[in-house]
Amino acid sequence: MNHPRVALNRRDVLAGLTAAGVVPTFHLASTGRGVQADEGQATYFGWAGYDDENLWQAYVEQEGASPEFTFWGDEEEGIAKMRAGFTPDVVFPCNYSIKKWVDSGMLQPVDVSRLSNWDDIIPALKDVPGSTIDGDHYWVPVDWGLTSILYRTDLAPEYVDDESWMILWDPKYESQVAAFDSLVDGVVIAGIVAGLDNPFDYSTQEALDTIRPYLEDLTANLRYYSNDYTSMEQGLASGELVAATTWNESVVRLKGEGLPVAFMNPKEGAMTWVCGLSVTKDSPYPDKAHALINAFLDPRSRAYEMEVFGYGAATQSAFDLVSEDVLASLGLSKNPQEILAAGIYQQPIQGESDLQSLFEEVKAGL
Repeated sequence: MNHPRVALNRRDVLAGLTAAGVVPTFHLASTGRGVQADEGQATYFGWAGYDDENLWQAYVEQEGASPEFTFWGDEEEGIAKMRAGFTPDVVFPCNYSIKKWVDSGMLQPVDVSRLSNWDDIIPALKDVPGSTIDGDHYWVPVDWGLTSILYRTDLAPEYVDDESWMILWDPKYESQVAAFDSLVDGVVIAGIVAGLDNPFDYSTQEALDTIRPYLEDLTANLRYYSNDYTSMEQGLASGELVAATTWNESVVRLKGEGLPVAFMNPKEGAMTWVCGLSVTKDSPYPDKAHALINAFLDPRSRAYEMEVFGYGAATQSAFDLVSEDVLASLGLSKNPQEILAAGIYQQPIQGESDLQSLFEEVKAGL
């Protein structure tokens, strides 16, 4: 699965906010050209884009230098690189893969007593399944977002008051809808619509048999599967697409272009992803690894990411630093726990190989 940030162009997000009349007002002081990463500082390894100095200014304030940054294309690549001998200090897994990281033996518990911002973390995010083992925290949430449907309200007005994943199955919009070409962000929505108790569990033949007809009908109705969010946004902008699965930052860009779009809160539930930081088992600088995690939790960092990148903060106080107008434009509010409670947390897929085989069979059958 591709994480939203792999493709996200933050300058585009900022431009979209500005065009929409939403001007971010909270910024950190620049670290300046004189502050450089050097040996002896924590190394971040994870999703691209987190080298923005506004996200870790508190680290510079404490350590007097910048951390180092190395990026992966996806988490599988990250695990492979570490198995080959790369030893960063912190990594940035998402909630659906925490168990894989812990089972790999590459993480050590995070000493949350070193995190002055630990108590500010939204309670619903502190104990994401798999992140705590025998009382030890192996992962600290940093940000979150939603996978849902972005749709043209002028082209599908009947869904404005009845938002539902079913728009992707609606024969009225055959070949005018698109979905992510992935298991977690794409195929699982068929499990949600099918009413599975756990739409992430395909360890039984019964679950696979239940989802197959829904997946076949979905695939037949789509214009295409894709992981290119730019193509989906362009399709929505041109009217080629009426609806598509996206992440919550896409609505910012298209609204910034003046398009009549809305990001659904499906009655069946949107999918929620949460990403965060862990300390590696062989971290060369574990003290500074904790300092970097704490810096990412700083309210200024979290407020900046919400204003500029469009993702929800894992800390409550960050929401107090962002205006209600900006939060509303991003589909957020001063009460993030309410939004989180309404979503379906992404989690590891049980029976992943069998589900992948089914998905390939369905696509090949068309």
